[in-house]
Amino acid sequence: MKLRHRLSLYAVAIFSIIILIFSVLIYFSYYSQMKAKEYQSLESKSLLAAIFYLEQDELSILEHANVKSQLQKTISRSNIAVFDSLDRLNNGAMLSTGDISPSFLTQVRQQRIASFDNASFFYNGIFYHDNEGDFVVITRESKDEFNAQMLSLFHILLLVFLLGIAFIFLFSQYLSYIAYQPIIRIIDQIKEKDSKNFNEPLTLTKTYSEVEDLVETYNHFVLRIAETFNVQKNFIDYVSHELRTPITALLGTLEVTKTKQRSTDEYEQVMLQLKQYINDLQETLDQMMLLSGAKTNFEFKPIRVDEVVWQVVENMVLYHHAQIEVDIQVLDQQLLHADANDKLLELAIGNLLENAIKYSDNKVVKISFKEDAGRLQLLIVDRGIGIPEHDLLHIRQNFYRGNNTQKYQGKGVGLSIANVIFTLHRIEMHIFSDGNGTTVALYF
Repeated sequence: MKLRHRLSLYAVAIFSIIILIFSVLIYFSYYSQMKAKEYQSLESKSLLAAIFYLEQDELSILEHANVKSQLQKTISRSNIAVFDSLDRLNNGAMLSTGDISPSFLTQVRQQRIASFDNASFFYNGIFYHDNEGDFVVITRESKDEFNAQMLSLFHILLLVFLLGIAFIFLFSQYLSYIAYQPIIRIIDQIKEKDSKNFNEPLTLTKTYSEVEDLVETYNHFVLRIAETFNVQKNFIDYVSHELRTPITALLGTLEVTKTKQRSTDEYEQVMLQLKQYINDLQETLDQMMLLSGAKTNFEFKPIRVDEVVWQVVENMVLYHHAQIEVDIQVLDQQLLHADANDKLLELAIGNLLENAIKYSDNKVVKISFKEDAGRLQLLIVDRGIGIPEHDLLHIRQNFYRGNNTQKYQGKGVGLSIANVIFTLHRIEMHIFSDGNGTTVALYF
């Protein structure tokens, strides 16, 4: 069942229960009020009947005639019964008194007034003391008109109930249609996506906050998936390129070596070359496994950026005898905290530092931590060969090397790997260069 139909049924069910409860309350409240009015009316008629029958000797002829006239206008004598103290019918013309039990007469004498009803009549009795004795005067009223009114009320409430259900169903269908439209548009946009445009964000207009939150969450989720796919795609390119070079060098060295007999020194030289190629291959595999997520699974956790940088600096000094100056100008220590993958950040920042050291011929490299508009800014500044202006547009591409780097060993993947990792971490990377060196600015 579709959601909007289910919502309509829920609305109808809830409305039905509510209107049924109110209808029952209205019906029985009206029933009680009308019944009380009938008893009140009969009480007046009983008193009038008592005066007519029992006070005749006390009233003048004119007064008695006036009472008789009022009695004839309000009730028929066939609905009046006057009982003496021995429960004998003393007066009145009520033809059938079988509904009036001795216990009811006793109740009237005790309470001075009492009432009851059955399927056909309302009964009211009053106790009346006269100079001729104690009497119980009982009047009754047919329930035909009362039942007709209650039946009319029942029909009105039933009609309102059925019309209300129909209206609520149609209205809820209309409201659910309006509420469901943004979801339908989301579904239609998702259906149109394929492998080429799946990472394009969903766009909706004239919607409400809950759906906006859903769209924003979906767009964020798809963006992270797209970034992960991009990493995996680049990983395949890196593997095919990075493994080919050392393997080719290994095979070439072995082929050349076996062409003729070599001296011990020559074999030792070849072994050193092979060891270097194997080390390069091992380093490449480690970087590829990090980038693929095989070792890290792209888990993000709270880290301190300065601790990651210090670890990279320590490695660069140890392995490359680098000269690195670190300057921390951050007052708000919270800016140094980030949710990140420390191993990937080490790889990316390490690639930047390695480039700075290599292309500056191991001159001093400066690292600065600064605050910029509430964000952490990390600057890596070298005084090397720089990057030509026309190369800056392509320097982040896989395997791209600048025109002025021919005399430096490299594969053209370090900066592209760093760029992918920074994108995955929402870190902006800007590169500025002139003839006096290069500055890489990272904004966390």
